Amino acid sequence: MPVVPLRRAGFLDPSPTDPDWERTPQAVGVGPDHQVLAVWNHRHHSHRRLVTIHDGGRVPLDSVALDGCLQPHFVQPLPEGRLLLVQARRRQGDNNAEIWSSDGHRLHAGDLGDAIEDVLTTPTGEIWVSYFDEAMGGSGPQTHGLARFSDDLRPVWLYPGNTVPPVPEIFDCYAVNVAGETAWTCAYTEFHLVSACGERAADHGQSPYRSAQRLLIDGRTGALLSGPGPEYDLISGFRSTRMAW
Repeated sequence: MPVVPLRRAGFLDPSPTDPDWERTPQAVGVGPDHQVLAVWNHRHHSHRRLVTIHDGGRVPLDSVALDGCLQPHFVQPLPEGRLLLVQARRRQGDNNAEIWSSDGHRLHAGDLGDAIEDVLTTPTGEIWVSYFDEAMGGSGPQTHGLARFSDDLRPVWLYPGNTVPPVPEIFDCYAVNVAGETAWTCAYTEFHLVSACGERAADHGQSPYRSAQRLLIDGRTGALLSGPGPEYDLISGFRSTRMAW
């Protein structure tokens, strides 16, 4: 099989001069503008975190310190410089998502459901959330496998939505990505390539590779990345011939 060498995309460092921040990030996310956000824990104050924004250089473009925020597994940008922090798991009745302003004030707190697989935001500020299989035992948005929330953490669309013909069920959203306002998934058990935008979801047919953990998409061209066991570094390229839009 062909081998494609990786190239260095950039550097993540909380601060070249401040030693009080851990050097391993708590969470890393890439926003719709392709800038990278990272969350760093303070070495001495467990409630204090730093969010940095990067474009590949050694020095962050911007940063903001947050006091009293949750310990996130996911970080994403929102319009007007706002920040979204999300925990993958939550106890019943607790919030697991927070939105913070660019100057470090908490604006919203909410519940995005338990057993979160991934969180991605769109240029307009909508929030796509996918879930793994333990979500099926709960209630609310998580049982749909994929949901879209507004930028104040309210659910606005739940998979499968109103679709004719119906789309495959999601039991575990193995792979998800967002292009513009459209979410794309390749989910257990049928592993079809499915897109969702607005109030619609569309089935684009069987994936060329099952069990991929990551999905890249650009128009009709895409790639499925990673898999179980020895397939951890496998990349399967594809070109879709079934575009339903």
